[in-house]
Amino acid sequence: MRDKEDAGDLRDHEDSPAPTGEEGPDPEFAQPEYVELSPLEAAREMALCGETLRRIERMILAAGVVSAAAALWPLGWAVAAGVLLGTVLGWINFRWLAASVNAISERIVHPSTPTAGAPGTPLKARSRERGAIVVLRGVGRIGLIALVAYGIFVCSVRGLMGFLVGLAMPVVAMMCEAAYEFVVSMRRPS
Repeated sequence: MRDKEDAGDLRDHEDSPAPTGEEGPDPEFAQPEYVELSPLEAAREMALCGETLRRIERMILAAGVVSAAAALWPLGWAVAAGVLLGTVLGWINFRWLAASVNAISERIVHPSTPTAGAPGTPLKARSRERGAIVVLRGVGRIGLIALVAYGIFVCSVRGLMGFLVGLAMPVVAMMCEAAYEFVVSMRRPS
């Protein structure tokens, strides 16, 4: 008897119309709305981003100096010097990475446009930096870090450990910036 009821239930559902998709898109997969900023709002956002990057750069150097000072007495001068050198290279790496990201995003936002008049001429990019410079900067920062790490490794393994800790200072600085932004957002009135 149960089989006949189940079959009846299936037939009832077969008669119902299939979903047509007119209910609207699934909110889980809905595309976010694109909101264009006014020039004033865009300039304000760029200024805030610039302030954030400068704060992170200062925090990188401050965290490196504090870490080197903390490592000096218990671990020795080789580790402390490695931390300082790693911090400086971490700071340079962060700046070069930020410049590369800005150059790539500029190429995306300001796509290539054809030169006026001549059909079939190659496209010219409107960004300030050439693509080869962006790639060279990316490869150069990794090569510089590898070269310095090898030099330190040859001289002192303890210094290399400090160097690797110093390279992590941008991560520490970004975590501090995230905490700072959280505290500031909690203080703002809704």
